[in-house]
Amino acid sequence: MLQSLSIKNYALLSDVEIDFGRGLNILTGETGAGKSIIIGALGTILGDRVDMSVLRQGGSKAIIEGRFAIDGLPALKHYLKEQDLAAEYDDLILRREIYDTSRSRAFVNDTPVQLSVLQKISDLLVDLHGQHEHQSLLKVQNHLNFIDEFGGFEVELREVGDRYRCLQKLHSGLKKLQEQQTLFEEKKDLYAFQIQEIDKVNPSEDEEEELLREEKIVRNSERLYNLSHEYFKILYEDENSVYDMLSRVEHGLHELQDIDEQFANCRNECDQARITVEELAKFFEDYKSRVEFNPQRLEEIQTRLSQLTGLKKKFGPSIAEVIAHRNKLQSELDNIENLDNNIEQIKQEINTETEKFTELCQRLSEKRQEVRQRLEQIVPEILSYLGMSSARFNVALKYQDDPNGMISVRGKNYLATATGMDFAEFFISANKGEDVRPLAKVASGGEISRIMLALKSVVANAGHIPVMVFDEIDIGVSGRVAQAVGKKLKELAKYRQIICITHLPQIASLADHHYSVKKQERNGRTETSILKLSQQERTEEIAKLLAGEKVSEAHLNSARELLEDASVGEL
Repeated sequence: MLQSLSIKNYALLSDVEIDFGRGLNILTGETGAGKSIIIGALGTILGDRVDMSVLRQGGSKAIIEGRFAIDGLPALKHYLKEQDLAAEYDDLILRREIYDTSRSRAFVNDTPVQLSVLQKISDLLVDLHGQHEHQSLLKVQNHLNFIDEFGGFEVELREVGDRYRCLQKLHSGLKKLQEQQTLFEEKKDLYAFQIQEIDKVNPSEDEEEELLREEKIVRNSERLYNLSHEYFKILYEDENSVYDMLSRVEHGLHELQDIDEQFANCRNECDQARITVEELAKFFEDYKSRVEFNPQRLEEIQTRLSQLTGLKKKFGPSIAEVIAHRNKLQSELDNIENLDNNIEQIKQEINTETEKFTELCQRLSEKRQEVRQRLEQIVPEILSYLGMSSARFNVALKYQDDPNGMISVRGKNYLATATGMDFAEFFISANKGEDVRPLAKVASGGEISRIMLALKSVVANAGHIPVMVFDEIDIGVSGRVAQAVGKKLKELAKYRQIICITHLPQIASLADHHYSVKKQERNGRTETSILKLSQQERTEEIAKLLAGEKVSEAHLNSARELLEDASVGEL
């Protein structure tokens, strides 16, 4: 339950701390006193989006902090443990800080958290029914939520939602693959033709360089032969060849060395030169013997080079890039073949997942039908107690035809979403003799409030959320009906902590804890204050609700009677 709520620099609330108790907590006060601001502050620590205008003028930071007792809430404790936010001594502290720099921060047990964490905690901790939330009943899309809340279908909805998102992902993946397939199919013939054109030449990466080298040699074979022959003769074969001349010089150096040792190095160098010349001569002779005069080979080389040049012009600018282009095309063609396999595989996965999704949706639908029957029985009983004795309440659960729907039942396709294949709508007849009609078309404001309370009652009895907040659930009711609404809230308060804003004395008299909210001027500024009332103060407050501005003794006596009746009712 909510033990305390501390609010600082939030709208009209300068520095307020409220201690709440078990059972029915009632807040009363004049219109505009700030009652709904308190509920808004509570919503802020439960993850509601913040309008920065709530920061009190002149303040740099607003702080809202709530302390909750969470004993007996295993699901919440499990979530806190998952988030490393384990509460100590079964206490949970939620805090929100709003800064004048247009930002806010959220904390759980003094640990900074994302807003989504507060929102998840709120789902497990508090059902906050805002001032105009009963109007949500007029939106058909909200009706299925009430059925699921009453049925407690959290697990089933999670399974259906997970399977739906899986299917959505698979369908999205299939669409992308099919788009790729269409794109590739348009280019498939072109790719195959280009590969065939390159493979017909079958180039290798270093081939062109080798061919150019060979072409140069073959084209100049006659000159290579002639020069090799000429140089061989000069070096070795002629009568006065270089080799012979060096040999004579070397012989002379032997004689000179015998005379003077300084010629020793010259003789050695001359000997090395003679050997070098001999090796050069042998190279020219060998090379000359290997030179071929082959015009046919030259033509072959030039033809091949022409083919390679043609490929480079189309796919180049180098043979390496031609080969890379060819490999890329082949990879694309391989991808097309793989796409076919992948598409077939993903279609099989979609069929399998669709069967599982359909089974889960049908199972959830069957459970909703059971809940529908129970709601149609229970809600009229509560409405009768709340002054709508002739009310009839029907729940229509149906499937929506859709040729492209995910789910097929007996050969017919239906629309399905993350909440299943059911679409719900509430129908009501408020008066005897009238046919049931859509709730949004026939219910008045007061009837809507009572229907909302009836639904909240059955959901509260079926659920595990410990705190329920009602901001003027009594709108549009009065007199005996108001008393019935109060008693229903009192009954709910046996199982849940109820925090309720009301203007009706019949409801206020049933409070276990009664708070008065007032707006006043202090130090030249308007502030809202809240005071927990004693028994005598409650009498005066309820008399004001009865009388308005001027309270008489008769009003006080009526207030006392209401409080006495409430006490007798508890006995």
